[in-house]
Amino acid sequence: MHKDKAGNIIGVGEDTAVSILNDIFKDGSKIIPQYPLKKLLTDDYVDSLAESYLKHKVDILIFSPGGRKIAIRVQGKDHDGVMKSARDTVQKKLMEWNGCVVVDLTWQECPYLFKEQKDENSYLEVMNALEDSGLHIT
Repeated sequence: MHKDKAGNIIGVGEDTAVSILNDIFKDGSKIIPQYPLKKLLTDDYVDSLAESYLKHKVDILIFSPGGRKIAIRVQGKDHDGVMKSARDTVQKKLMEWNGCVVVDLTWQECPYLFKEQKDENSYLEVMNALEDSGLHIT
């Protein structure tokens, strides 16, 4: 875990995920780490949320050339707790209701990614998570 130049906390696996996603999405997609959640929501949703939710950021956001928004969440062991997992559920629904495909890269499903290993195994973990979310990348 470290902070980027803007002071955002970058969790374990996020840098490796960005690197892998850049290799996978060579179709002109824009890949943005630490994208503000509130920029994905309509004004109605923004107005109804507590300030704490408005400060949240999506680990990685992909804007595809066709206009699809793909939110990638890199979720370590700290997301197993009751409170954080409840917030994660709300965040996922908010993004889906606002037109995002949400892909979760969890520590249980992506052990190589969470070891910061960029190899065949971590590529397969990311590809499987994309497919599990209904995305079929060729």
